[in-house]
Amino acid sequence: MRSVWLLAALLWAGTASAIDWQPDPEVALQVEVAETLRTALEQQPELQRFFDEACGIAVFPRVVRVGLALGGGRGRGLLLADDGVLGEVTQSALTLGFQAGAQSFRQLIFFRSCEAMEEFTENGNLGRWSGRLEFQGRAAMQAGRAGGAADPGFIGDVAIFSLSGRGLMLELAAGSVRYRFTPATPAPRPAD
Repeated sequence: MRSVWLLAALLWAGTASAIDWQPDPEVALQVEVAETLRTALEQQPELQRFFDEACGIAVFPRVVRVGLALGGGRGRGLLLADDGVLGEVTQSALTLGFQAGAQSFRQLIFFRSCEAMEEFTENGNLGRWSGRLEFQGRAAMQAGRAGGAADPGFIGDVAIFSLSGRGLMLELAAGSVRYRFTPATPAPRPAD
């Protein structure tokens, strides 16, 4: 048990400047999100300004995509703000284009304004259209752990960044991504 607390403290130390949040070491998804934040800042220190300016961040520790002409993907993560975990987020993707293989990667979505984050939590979109579907283009090439991906940068008050994971994937596709937000349940209050 002591090693779990030590691991959580180490993970938190790497993300303290990014967001004022400490993961619960008993919740695996929170530990994975903290590791993703730490890794993102280690691999791409230039992201610090996005962390500093963000009202909230959706963090997906693992997004899996597969495709052969028609593709799909799924990811699960958390939406964080200064006061902690706002809730759980999921994404489902359907793509069409030149694509072959399978890959996993980590993804961060920065909300520069609280209005953009509110649009995301209420309607499940990134602020461009009403409804729960977002359309995006994506280019990726990955072999094993090496590779790169290009996501559109800022779209209004939203920025998306992906960190390479594992897999063998060649992709130049467009498609739709559906996001769902489930608010965190508040901790029970002690009886008076």
